[in-house]
Amino acid sequence: NHGISIPQLSVRENVAATERLPEIYAGAVSDGRVAFRRREDGGYTLAPPGAPELFVGPDAFRALPHYLTQLRADPFGQRLHPFAPKGFPDAWTTKRRWQADTPSPFEAMRILNPAPNMAKIRRLLRDFSAMFPDLGPIKLKSAWAGMIDTMPDIVPVVDTVAALPGLTIGTGMSGHGFGIGPGMGRVLARLATGQSAGHDLTRFRLARFTDGSPMILGPNV
Repeated sequence: NHGISIPQLSVRENVAATERLPEIYAGAVSDGRVAFRRREDGGYTLAPPGAPELFVGPDAFRALPHYLTQLRADPFGQRLHPFAPKGFPDAWTTKRRWQADTPSPFEAMRILNPAPNMAKIRRLLRDFSAMFPDLGPIKLKSAWAGMIDTMPDIVPVVDTVAALPGLTIGTGMSGHGFGIGPGMGRVLARLATGQSAGHDLTRFRLARFTDGSPMILGPNV
């Protein structure tokens, strides 16, 4: 709405929790089909290790040139849906412009809580059961989903914007946000209060998408 262009998209990831099962391994494991970790309630958290779901909308088309490097590196790394539910990021009907005295899209949808893809959840349970047939029947306790903000190079944007003084951007964590949250919070707090970040933020600058820099993919966890 303020004319700041960021080639960020959002993808849906699906997660399941099983009922209590015998312990296989106390840590976290990922193979080509299932990522899992032990839960304190005795069950397991299951998630697909790749292929997030992208709801195609106007931003996906606008940002496509920036994502070509990522698409070439992993052309089947995501599942495409033709449209997002109403009010979701990049839904065809989500407003991109609004007046200051009218409700914004963020007011229309305060909590973004996507429904899980139950076909994927059922596949997760089948794959987990096939990996460990001695466990017996795998019962689903709960399932949920979340939208992950992602960037063309899988690297966040952490920057200030000269065109809009006072704006500090910290977005596009690309799935890393939970792990790097404490450190990133300190960096963003310093930027917002006019202090030195204490780190070289060149890799995280917003201008890398417009200054002709080559698109170098970051680590994808």
